Amino acid sequence: MTDSFISQHRLSRRGFLKTTAAAAGLLGAAGTGMLLAGGLQATAHAEPSETIARTYHQSHCGGMCALACTVRDGRLVKIQPNGVGNPDFQTICLKGISEISHIYGTGRVQAPLKRTGQRGAGEFERISWDQALDEITALIKDTQSAHGKDSLLVMATSEADFGFLGPMLGAQDGGLTGIDVGVGNGLDPATGLGGGFAMGAPEARDWQRSKLVLTVGSNYCESSLPNAFTFADAKEAGAHMVTVDPHYSTTACKSDEWIPIEPGTDAALFLGMASHILDKGLVDEQFVKLHTSLPFLVNATTGQLARHHGDAAIEVDEANFATNPNAGAGEIGPLAIGGNQAEGTTDGAAPAVPETGEQNPFYVIDGESGKVQRYDLCDNPQLEGSITLNGTEYVTAYSLLLETQRPYTTEWAAGVTGIPQQRIEALAEEYAEGPSSLALGWGGNDKMTNADISGHAAAVLVALTGNIGKPGAGVGVYVGPSYNGYGVALGGWAMPEDWAMIPSPVSLYDMPFKENNVHGAIFCGDFVAQHVAAMDNLTAWVDTLDFVVSIDPYFTEGAKWADYVLPATSRFEYDEPFGNVKGGYSQIVIQEKVIDPLFEAKTDLWITREIAKRLGLEAGLPPTATDRCNAVLASSPEPWVAELTVQQISEAGAVWPVPDRDTIREVVPDLVFPTISTRMDVYYDNLVDFGQELPQWEPCTEIADQELRRQFPLQLSNVRTRFRIHNQFYDADWLQLLYEPLIMVNPQDTESRGLVTGDTVRVFNNRGSFEVKVAANSAIRPGTARIYEAATALYNVAGNLQSTTNDTLIERGGALMCGPVIPFSDTLVQIEKA
Repeated sequence: MTDSFISQHRLSRRGFLKTTAAAAGLLGAAGTGMLLAGGLQATAHAEPSETIARTYHQSHCGGMCALACTVRDGRLVKIQPNGVGNPDFQTICLKGISEISHIYGTGRVQAPLKRTGQRGAGEFERISWDQALDEITALIKDTQSAHGKDSLLVMATSEADFGFLGPMLGAQDGGLTGIDVGVGNGLDPATGLGGGFAMGAPEARDWQRSKLVLTVGSNYCESSLPNAFTFADAKEAGAHMVTVDPHYSTTACKSDEWIPIEPGTDAALFLGMASHILDKGLVDEQFVKLHTSLPFLVNATTGQLARHHGDAAIEVDEANFATNPNAGAGEIGPLAIGGNQAEGTTDGAAPAVPETGEQNPFYVIDGESGKVQRYDLCDNPQLEGSITLNGTEYVTAYSLLLETQRPYTTEWAAGVTGIPQQRIEALAEEYAEGPSSLALGWGGNDKMTNADISGHAAAVLVALTGNIGKPGAGVGVYVGPSYNGYGVALGGWAMPEDWAMIPSPVSLYDMPFKENNVHGAIFCGDFVAQHVAAMDNLTAWVDTLDFVVSIDPYFTEGAKWADYVLPATSRFEYDEPFGNVKGGYSQIVIQEKVIDPLFEAKTDLWITREIAKRLGLEAGLPPTATDRCNAVLASSPEPWVAELTVQQISEAGAVWPVPDRDTIREVVPDLVFPTISTRMDVYYDNLVDFGQELPQWEPCTEIADQELRRQFPLQLSNVRTRFRIHNQFYDADWLQLLYEPLIMVNPQDTESRGLVTGDTVRVFNNRGSFEVKVAANSAIRPGTARIYEAATALYNVAGNLQSTTNDTLIERGGALMCGPVIPFSDTLVQIEKA
């Protein structure tokens, strides 16, 4: 059976009462009536008139859909797309519609809560705001006085509006996230785009100009629901839509072709395709020569790229160097061994940032003279070749690539991925012909330990074929902010100079294992359910802290470990006419007040200001949210934005379009990349010590462990879904009627275990376990299991998905752009009837 079982047979009245009772019972003896919202029984306001106000929805999904909200008698009764601007951007999904019920739902925290029982037990009492803020502020003072400012940790999700709190307190920022950086770690150093999150792709409308759209590890039609029309538009325009996914996903079923693949082997597919392109002479040699680092010379002994320095350590062999036509007669410049990381300067001091290719050039072999030349002065470099200078051999990166690719034949790739050899070869040929778009994603292979190799191999594939910087050709994550089209450069409120967060020397995922100075934590949003694997380790560490504060509109999984739980407002509630301003969907959107704050909830800015008052720091904050909005606009580097006010945008319908947004956004159309060399820098000499200067296949750390697999035979994928945004919306009762947490496995795997759809099963490994209902689903690959991410104990039958997930961090993680990825889906489990 498929997901249709979920919608047809989901939540019975008994099941619904059980779910809500579980959420209520979590608070123990405190009594839910005064703590959590009781269904739809919030007190309505007295205004008899009907009004319409505008706001934007979730920024976490990258959409920030502009919404028009109907309020009747002070109650939100209708949400629909804000009918302003380009019709393509007048979007909403079922999560946005569900907010009519969600903001009044059982998951809302109604009043400040203080823990009465043990951490994790969920036992709280209701207290006043003054008591809560007085006690929290005293704890902040005592902790920072005893252990230093950096003894406080403040972390906020993208949905929270606590941008002032951490800098104001001088707190630690939690360090690297480990989330959504797997593929970007490998791809983005090559392109300079995306900043480690693989967001350097052009917008999805560009697919209409592609011959091939190859989607690998991205369930675009599910997780980009408001923008899914772009997928259909591309298909209608004639693009060949091919999806590679272990499971028959929503995107796969909408594609022209689905290619199943073994989980965690995307890198092997890309390596095999690259070998075929090299073997068949399908390389775009002109692009490779002039727009990539593959012609650059590499020291054959050290593996480091050769670069120029004024105080080079080796003497130049002038006979082997071409004359610099831009310098005096005979001036050629010395050669030194450099790299992609920060280099030494002429005075011996290390610069703060890596030197550019102009400051410290790379070298190539001139194709005409056969001599060494600066890369930026050579129009025809050799791709293959080597040269000896002063007894040291240098070889081109392209020659090294030819050597490292030899093992990665299409026959080998077929054996690793499970994809037939002929199909890999045909796919490689189609991709090389172009223009082709390679759509990668978050939530698939990105959650594997070898994800950076996948991203790096994808970069090589793009570099060999030139499928970037031209209409219909791009690479990266089209899910998220990048798919929205044009970004908007907004400014911000000028905070005092001494307000700044402290970069955490130990990231959150390492804090349970490495010494750190965190003694108190304020979490604005649920980090326990979303940001860590093997969560029992994190909760054990959290239990050692002096105090923990959770600030959120909803009672989250992480709130159970807090000492204080503070109720924040939703995107629809505010205490001023305007709340905030953002850029999304190629337009500026603003948050107008839709309704008054519900229950005792307060805005994020109000909470920050009240803490600031108690610390004597209120002068650094904006007097009003409207002042903050106008400062965000006025300080924009873009003149057309700086001229706007929030009132102007409100009068225009709460939406202000980016100029010329109807033109499809392209990236690097001039083929000048924001990298050190201004080319695609696909040779990573900072990874020489790990053997990954060019992508080399490594299997996943857990799912490829055959001995462990005999004990735990199912690979567990926790993926994205149209019903949730990460860990949000589990408490939306309308969505609970459509879906509740469910582990889906192939019918072969249910039958072999004596299970039937609807059984409650125990999912377990040597890290932990949780209980959830099972459904047989032929769309799931045999030997695997699929569940939607961040399924928490509040809504499972019992336990938390994250108690089982893999927290192994690879050795080279510290050398990657954004640190190691948390390999949530590189996880093996067994299931049995509970």
